[in-house]
Amino acid sequence: MNDTTSDTAEFQSDNLQRFIFDNAPVRGEWVHLSESWQHVIQRRDYPPAIRNLLGEMMAAAALLAATVKIKGRLVLQIKSAGPVSLMMVECTSENTLRAFAQWDGHITDDASLVEMTSEGALAITIDAEGSKQPYQGVVSLQGDSIADVLETYFKQSEQLETRIWLAADSNVVSGLFLQQLPGEKEDKELDDEHWSRLSQLAATITTTELLELGAGTLLHRLFHEEECRLLSVTDLNFACACSRERVAETINLLGQEDAFDLLEEQGKIEVACEFCNEHYYFDKADVTEIFTASQHVESESKTIH
Repeated sequence: MNDTTSDTAEFQSDNLQRFIFDNAPVRGEWVHLSESWQHVIQRRDYPPAIRNLLGEMMAAAALLAATVKIKGRLVLQIKSAGPVSLMMVECTSENTLRAFAQWDGHITDDASLVEMTSEGALAITIDAEGSKQPYQGVVSLQGDSIADVLETYFKQSEQLETRIWLAADSNVVSGLFLQQLPGEKEDKELDDEHWSRLSQLAATITTTELLELGAGTLLHRLFHEEECRLLSVTDLNFACACSRERVAETINLLGQEDAFDLLEEQGKIEVACEFCNEHYYFDKADVTEIFTASQHVESESKTIH
C-alpha cells in the first residue's frame, strides 16, 4: 500500500479521504464525522434507531457528493408512510453538511429500516448551480440498510459495481465506498477478478473498525497487499443555510393578507428551521417592514429612467 498521507496518533475527524488502486480500475472513499455529527444530534432528541439511520445517511451523502464534480449540492431524502415520515441530508460543494428527521410515535431502539419507513423511497437529488432542473434518482427502500438501497441504486441507474459500508453511533458516523470504474472491454475478465478480490477484502471490515480507525490504518488493514494509493483529503463541517433574511423572503411569498391573518391569529409568526432548529420570530412591526420594503422595491422596478 502506497501512502501519500498517514494517520497521526489521534487522526483528524470530519474529513473525507479518497483512494485508488494502481493495479485495478477501482476507486474508493472513506469518511469520518464527529463534530459535524454532534451539531446535528444535539439539536433534537432523536431515538437511537432514527439517530443511527440519519447518521448513516449523512456519511452516505458525503461519500456520494465526493463522486459528483459539480458546484451545488447533493441531497438524500427519504419519504415514507411509516413512523419516520421524512429524513433529509444535504452535502454541498462547499463541503458543508446538515441533516434532520421527522417521525411520529414511539420508535424502539432496535427498529429496522423497514419498520421505520414502511414502503418508502429514497431520492437522490443533484442540484448544480446554474442548471435549469436538478437531476433526481429514486429507489425504493428495499433492503436491510441504507447501504443496501444505495448499492441497488448504483447497479440499476449507474450500472457500476458499488459497495458501501456505513456505521453510526452517538459519537461518530463513518462510511467506506468502493466502486469499479469502467475499463477496456478486452480487460473485463481481469478487471472483474480485481473487483471481486478488493470488494471481498473490504467486506471483512467491522463496525468497530469503521467507527474507530483512521483512513490510513483502516485501509492498510484491508488492502496492505494491494497497490492502494491515498489521494486528497477534504475537510467537512456542519453549516446551515437558514437566516432571518431568508425567512423574511418566505413570509413575503406568503402574501400580505395571509401574513397579517396569521399575525392576528397567533400574535406573532414563528418559523423554525428543520435542519438546525433555529427559531425566528416576527411581530407586527417586523411583518409590516417586510411588505413595506417589498412594495418599495416593486415600485422602483416599475419606475422608468
